Amino acid sequence: MNAWRKAVVAGSAAAAAGLTAGAAAFAASVQFARSTVRVAERSERSVRVLRVVRGEVTRVWLAGEGVDALGRQSLLFETPDDLANVLSGREPSGHARLGPVVARSGISVLREVERVDRGTLEAGAEGRMVGWWYTRPEELGYRVERTSFESEIGELDAWIVRPRWPRKRRWAVHVHGRGARPEETFRGIAPLARAGVTSLIINYRNDEQQPPGHGSRYGLGISESRDVDAAVGRALDLGAERVTLVGWSMGGTASLLAAADGVNRHHIDGIILDSPGIDWPEILRWHTRLKRAPLWIANVGMRMLRAGLVSSGEEGGIDVQSLRPEHFASRLSVPTLVLASPDDRYVPWAGARELAGLCPEHVQLVTISGARHVRLWNVDPERWEQAVLDFAAALPRPGWRGQ
Repeated sequence: MNAWRKAVVAGSAAAAAGLTAGAAAFAASVQFARSTVRVAERSERSVRVLRVVRGEVTRVWLAGEGVDALGRQSLLFETPDDLANVLSGREPSGHARLGPVVARSGISVLREVERVDRGTLEAGAEGRMVGWWYTRPEELGYRVERTSFESEIGELDAWIVRPRWPRKRRWAVHVHGRGARPEETFRGIAPLARAGVTSLIINYRNDEQQPPGHGSRYGLGISESRDVDAAVGRALDLGAERVTLVGWSMGGTASLLAAADGVNRHHIDGIILDSPGIDWPEILRWHTRLKRAPLWIANVGMRMLRAGLVSSGEEGGIDVQSLRPEHFASRLSVPTLVLASPDDRYVPWAGARELAGLCPEHVQLVTISGARHVRLWNVDPERWEQAVLDFAAALPRPGWRGQ
């Protein structure tokens, strides 16, 4: 949440510049609210490649944010001579798949390089660690088609991934998280394909090369849920009768809202959530606490978003207080699998636990310890995929649940 850190710094700077306490508080809250819904213009390069050790097995020494994460991880990187993406604000073009940490030295770690998909990995390269593992859905070995679907903000791009032995008229819609890319969701395709489910992996508003939302800002899952609902409609047009939603982080928020409010909600047979945003007020307060900033910055910022005093992805403002477990629990009517980690420091798992406690008849909670945000698959892919496969294979048709 680097943008939120900058918001706190901006508020402190305003106070230091001699503004009154009230003006400083207002400035800090405005900056915080804006950073909550602003679409990042530039991806930060927080990892540096210190040395590449080539041999029978190639290994790489790294330093920076997230290099010590458990399990298999990906490195997006640029070489020192490739400045095009850095200057344009686009993601690094290189991609390397890294194994678990095998050695440490001070603040640096050594990881095995399992594969370099794009670019040449060399000392001096800078980039960032991500949890997604596959760069293209074709890498999973299934038949892939490019498609698009129409949403209220225009045409959005998507992929269709067809299983080898499809179950009749069963589809899933995969929804990535805030500031992420569809590649994040590719890890969830294989277990659904093994269950015979055809997958539709979507882009939504404000994604790269996609139409912007209102003000080119996020709606914390509210605006994005209408794109998810439109994607469900596209799956129905392509022959689906029932659709499972698979949401990651803020994509989980959007999936829960689409299942509750969407025009096509009656065709949704279940929801699968990884590290979902279920308690947004607490998420925002959590990041305020991490920066050791006063909670009033988050509280006033949320009120500004609700009143529309700070522009967001929703023209009439965002009621952040409605994005709480109690709200989702009161409207949840389909089986829901939640995968969460007690070690998630980006979206605390308390919201997932509370939802499971409020809706034991609908929610199955699976925990994987040691995993960072949306990195559960990376820490234990076998358990993650088995849980998803078992859940998807057992889903009843909508309307067959005795309700």
